[in-house]
Amino acid sequence: MHSLVREFEEADRQALRDLYVASRNATFTWASAGSHQASDFDLHTEGERVLVAVRGSKVLGFASIWEPDSFVHNLFVHPSALRQGVGQALLASCARYFTKTPTLKCLQANVNAIQFYKTQGWVAIREDVGPEGPYVLMAKATAMQGNGI
Repeated sequence: MHSLVREFEEADRQALRDLYVASRNATFTWASAGSHQASDFDLHTEGERVLVAVRGSKVLGFASIWEPDSFVHNLFVHPSALRQGVGQALLASCARYFTKTPTLKCLQANVNAIQFYKTQGWVAIREDVGPEGPYVLMAKATAMQGNGI
């Protein structure tokens, strides 16, 4: 079953807040219980373009992009919708908003996400440590050609 990716609507906010917490709790198992709050969605997507994946009236995931840097800041899929093409559809839909080689950061502990991005043509270009721990900076491989990355 395919999902539709569309622009964020204010009516999506509460469902996305809940999805953000559920996805982070299921994925970031190294974080302490209760460390993810619904208000984190608002804070972590402020000023970003948010795309929403839906199937019927059900919100399945979202991606947020910091457009000035062609940076995919967030990509989260509800745990019940994993491995159904939702992340792939969201990532593909982000491409129209990129004006230069797109990048993203992925925590090294999130090995499933790193593998997902690799299967989508992203490559690791640098490793570093941020406030949430060690991460990999990735770029879209096909976009890197001729861009000096």
